Amino acid sequence: MSGPPSSQTTPQFYRVSDRDLTEIELHSVDSINDLHRTHPEHSHKGMRPPRPLYTPSPNGNLQTCNTVAADQRAHPVSSKWQSRLQDMLTPSSSHAYAMGCAIITLLLLTVLLIFYFLVQQGSAIQMLTEAVREKEAAATELTLLIQELQALRRNLTAVRGGT
Repeated sequence: MSGPPSSQTTPQFYRVSDRDLTEIELHSVDSINDLHRTHPEHSHKGMRPPRPLYTPSPNGNLQTCNTVAADQRAHPVSSKWQSRLQDMLTPSSSHAYAMGCAIITLLLLTVLLIFYFLVQQGSAIQMLTEAVREKEAAATELTLLIQELQALRRNLTAVRGGT
């Protein structure tokens, strides 16, 4: 590729080398291919395989890279799991709805467990209260029996001493 026709009249600091033009042209083609690959509705010729990446070397020659190898360097296998994990942790309407349902379910279960234990504690307290009342009634009855026995002993001693 040669420069534009006006490159002969252009001052030196505005000139673009053939190598730069080739690089710009290749990047433009790659950008268009990327656009067609990511947005197939803009493609008129259907899906095409991706072009190899071109990277300039320090000496100015173009080198092609294997896109699969370049993609694997940029995105190792673990990044697939990282992106899935991030998708799960990123709030979206369905994730937020599911999280909301899970939280409400946990809250309801907690309230039911608390209610269950309160009922259990209430029945235990009722049983203890009844046992205390029975014990107090038994203690009162024993006190009355002790008083009667003491009265009988006095009477017995009075009858024996009087005879």
